[in-house]
Amino acid sequence: MNDFIHRINQKDYDILCQDNELYFIFAFPYNQKRYYCLGGPMLFSEFLVPMSMHALSFSNSFSTKELELLSDVLPVVSLPFFSSSLRMTMLFLNKEAPELEDISSYRLSDIQNQMKGIFISELFENREVVRNHTSYRHELAVLHCVRQGNVALLESTYRSLPRIIYGNMSTTPLRQLFYGSIANTTLVTRYAIEGGMEEEAAFTLSDVYIRRMEKCRTLYELNALNERMAIDFTEHVAKAHARTVTTYSLPITCCIDRILLNLHHKISLTELAREVGLTPKYLSYLFHKETGTKLTTFIEEKRIEEAKNLLAFSQYSLNRISEYLAFTSQSYFIAVFKKKTGMTPKGYRNRYSKIV
Repeated sequence: MNDFIHRINQKDYDILCQDNELYFIFAFPYNQKRYYCLGGPMLFSEFLVPMSMHALSFSNSFSTKELELLSDVLPVVSLPFFSSSLRMTMLFLNKEAPELEDISSYRLSDIQNQMKGIFISELFENREVVRNHTSYRHELAVLHCVRQGNVALLESTYRSLPRIIYGNMSTTPLRQLFYGSIANTTLVTRYAIEGGMEEEAAFTLSDVYIRRMEKCRTLYELNALNERMAIDFTEHVAKAHARTVTTYSLPITCCIDRILLNLHHKISLTELAREVGLTPKYLSYLFHKETGTKLTTFIEEKRIEEAKNLLAFSQYSLNRISEYLAFTSQSYFIAVFKKKTGMTPKGYRNRYSKIV
């Protein structure tokens, strides 16, 4: 503390940077005495998680276990957030403070030099050890399989490539893999959307996998889920490709899109016909001619497909599912489901439920 105070004898405040640690200190009057407010340590937001705790200036004062506990509580801040917090604190205690622009630019070159030093040091170590990151070329090999919807190639790529390594984001192996898996899921999601997967479906599937990854308690479980995630997205892209192989006229394509987006609403032939600018009779005829399926049958089949997903991957009641998919009654939903699948909804759930 005395060392920090000594450094601000000639000014009202200072921003101190030591390796990847960030501190602030400023003087304020109270009852005709001079006091100091010290904030820190904080870590830079450029590091998604704290770096090795043993690099901290005070690490010698703590055991390894204590340092690991600290890694969960030390704040990681951006410079704008740091500047705003410092100014608010100064206004509260000192009644006056520099402008945000002045704080943000104050000794910024020193902070940037510290960041550059950390980057150069880690880069040198990674090159020496040659193990901290999977190459970008290997990552692209996986991502291109996702975008192509090529499940077989993806599986063979996983078998042929070295184990994926996600860098040095945490000192805890499981947490390290978790952060890497989130980053991987984000990339896979984007590539799947580029490959033709419906955007909202892709983001929803991403959220589902990240929540499941958060519950993993072993490296084996998380690794397996990470690979399953990529395969699942690739399968969705493959299905999207399969749907686009058959080309329909513009009215029928628009009609199908409208149906798929409104499975949970009542779908009227009259409204569909109005949407595509055809008479209901001609739309019904044209739909059957191009798809080989009656319009009402197509709608039922798509609702049953969605019902299968809800039965397997959710705990919604049969009545809730039938209402959500706009069936006129639960009994009608059960009858249609059994007709299309040969099983009752309850029987299907008992056999295929994925809820653990």
